[in-house]
Amino acid sequence: MVSEGEFQAASGQGAEDKFKDETGLTLREMYQKHHPQVLADFEDEMPKYWGRKWKANTNVGKLRMVLVHRPGNEFLSVGKPTPWPPHGTSLGAWRMSFKPDLDELVEHHENLVDAYKAEGVEVVVRKPDPNDPPYQVKAIYTDDVCHPGVYGSIILRMYDHVRKGEEVPTYQTLAEIGCPVVGMIVGNGMAEGGPIGWLDEKHVVVAVHYPRANTRTPEVMRANEFGHEQFARIIKTQDPTVDVRLCPGYGSRIGASHYTLIDRHTSVQDPRDLDQYLVDWMKAEMDWEFIVPPGDICRIVRSRDERAVLFKRGPETGVVLEPRKIMVPTGAPKATKWFESIGVEVVEVECPSLVGPRNSGSIHCAAGALIRDPEPESY
Repeated sequence: MVSEGEFQAASGQGAEDKFKDETGLTLREMYQKHHPQVLADFEDEMPKYWGRKWKANTNVGKLRMVLVHRPGNEFLSVGKPTPWPPHGTSLGAWRMSFKPDLDELVEHHENLVDAYKAEGVEVVVRKPDPNDPPYQVKAIYTDDVCHPGVYGSIILRMYDHVRKGEEVPTYQTLAEIGCPVVGMIVGNGMAEGGPIGWLDEKHVVVAVHYPRANTRTPEVMRANEFGHEQFARIIKTQDPTVDVRLCPGYGSRIGASHYTLIDRHTSVQDPRDLDQYLVDWMKAEMDWEFIVPPGDICRIVRSRDERAVLFKRGPETGVVLEPRKIMVPTGAPKATKWFESIGVEVVEVECPSLVGPRNSGSIHCAAGALIRDPEPESY
């Protein structure tokens, strides 16, 4: 038999009486009088509760903070059996074109960090590879692992063995600096940063990354699509007015216009090399301007059998530091001179071991934007 006192304690009624004895109000009345629900937008509250305005949903707004990864002992594992099947030891098994010299990699990384700091950009270094032995030799490409939402960052999900696991230290680093992680790709979804690009603050494209483009495995393609759909849902939850375009899941990246930006709604590329429906959308929705570069500073993209020229691409504009100011690797003086001739300021960085053609990524890949200013209203 439950006593009246035990019943009150179990139901919380005793606590209500205690509040009323002390304050003259029941707990319910206290909530209603002194603690009403407050309607506020997460984005507006970020500076107060998260310390900063964590926004980078643009590729041209002035860059304020980037995430990088310092090359570490993972590069000493190259040449040993990979920790994933079939445990190869070749450079190809490690997705490398050269036997790494860690001192050289660190020197070039420091060049990159120094260049960002010289431009007033705050640099956050991702936590080191936690594995034993370490193996994350592509973790230098931090832009692939997390990507800006409308605000905060979204942890993506890597598609192959050499990159799986980068998500965890990336998440831990973001948490440590107070950057809100507003979503993750889960289930069997796959999504990487390379083919995800903000064209402006209201338009973002998501496409399949090149290494996965030619698979005939339906499950893999559907997992890519599921990852992209998750990314789109996170964005639309934050801002339903953003136009998220899921580009076709077959073939190479479609021009990657977010890699060729120099200003708001302005990219350096030949629109004839893009899907024409994509071009129509960009022009109709954003009044997009395409600046066609001279052919001698572009690279040739060939068919899989190398027999046919598909199109010319480039020059990639690296990282836009602010409108009409870009950071690129050294080694392309003709392209630099051309950029300057059209009014683009160029910051060159000596970092050949981190980028193509020696390595597999670009300078854009080697730093994930965490904070940017809003895009300029006029251009």
